[in-house]
Amino acid sequence: MLFLRQVINELKKVVTPTRKELVSFTLVVLVFVVIMMALVFGLDTLFGFAVQYVFGNGVSAG
Repeated sequence: MLFLRQVINELKKVVTPTRKELVSFTLVVLVFVVIMMALVFGLDTLFGFAVQYVFGNGVSAG
């Protein structure tokens, strides 16, 4: 029973963000995700070119 009272007391401390804060946080997350997508795309492309350079394009010489 004590645990439930503690949970309820902790839930009362939760503050919901304002609309402005929510929009701001959402934009920060979206910008971060776009940056990470660009980074992963760039590294994937770079490593793809490197693998193709090292191992060739798959056409056999024979």
